[in-house]
Amino acid sequence: MHLTKSILLFILCLTGTAASASPFNTPPTITDTTLLTCSKSPEITRIINEAISLGAPIYNEGMHLACYRIYEWASYKIIYEYPKECKEIVKILKTAIDKSHGDFSDTEKAWLMRAAFDAILGEPTRTSPTQNPENQRKG
Repeated sequence: MHLTKSILLFILCLTGTAASASPFNTPPTITDTTLLTCSKSPEITRIINEAISLGAPIYNEGMHLACYRIYEWASYKIIYEYPKECKEIVKILKTAIDKSHGDFSDTEKAWLMRAAFDAILGEPTRTSPTQNPENQRKG
């Protein structure tokens, strides 16, 4: 529960958007147009989706630090390849990386990065099986 609240607050601080539901019983719905303002959005979407496709199965196998490192690497790739074209995305990723260097577990670090990715993609972050299990995205 604490992690879900932290992720929600993190996303709200980064994007300036509002959640449509309480973080205590349903996942937030984030309306974000960050990718629309970036000329490199197809490339960034591809990098993020590749990181998720690699990181999520590893996370689900219990290797949370490895998942975090994949997400962190993808974030650094975006930060260094597109610093001028996509300033808002770079800001979101730098904030997530900076925050993840705090006193958090490997699980929390992976979810901080995943929340940043989801905020960029404009998708809700789901962190527990009670949150619409049919469509739940793990890791």
